[in-house]
This record gives sequence, C-alpha cells and structure tokens, in this order.
Amino acid sequence: MNRFLLLLGVLLTSTAYAQTKPAAHTAPPAIVKLIEGITSNQFTPDTTVAGLTDDAITVVTKEPIANWSLPQSPSPQLSYQNLIVGKQSYRLVIVKNPQASLPTATLLHYTTAEAKPEIMARGTLQPKKE
Repeated sequence: MNRFLLLLGVLLTSTAYAQTKPAAHTAPPAIVKLIEGITSNQFTPDTTVAGLTDDAITVVTKEPIANWSLPQSPSPQLSYQNLIVGKQSYRLVIVKNPQASLPTATLLHYTTAEAKPEIMARGTLQPKKE
C-alpha cells in the first residue's frame, strides 16, 4: 500500500510539473510579430501553446492590425482589444500586475460566442529598444 501511495505521489508530481513547465519561444513567429505590431512592444512568449491550429494562426495573422478594436481599459491594470472574423473572435488581454515589473499579454481565441477561450500565446511585454 505504501508503494502504491508513493508511486501515485510521484506520478502526480511529474504530471503537474509537465503541465506548468515553461518553454522558451513556443509561439509561432507570426503570432509574436502580430502581438508586437498591436502593442508596439517586444513580446517574449513564455507558455507552451498546445491546441494551436494552423487555420487559427492564418486567420488572425492575415487580418490587418487596423481591424483590431481600440484598447479598452476597465481598470488601470487591465486592457484588451478584440478582433472578430466571421463567427470566430480573438482577444488580446494585457495585465499590468503591480508586483511585476513587466506587463503580461495573452492572445485568446474564441471559436464561437459561447465557446471557452483557447490560449494562442502568452508572454511578457518589454519596451522596444531603439
């Protein structure tokens, strides 16, 4: 019984580590370029994108940046912009955590209006170096 509990603990620990393991530069370059174009900041991805399809990447990167909505700020720490293409929509959420030095950007994809959002890319924004 003790062996079973030990094995179960090891499996759960390794599974939790695998789900939260950060990966460097996992977002496709087209998505990185899109987020940098919208925010005018350097985007450094820090999250593995699991369910990202080529179709979603193609749709969101083909749309001009001018088609994105103006930034909306319900609070000083949060802002977002939307893009609607047919029945699909995309949202870029920027969170400025007071304890963190850099804001975090997350690009979300909604396949339908009722669907849960899927994360396309997540990372930090840094001022561009001139």
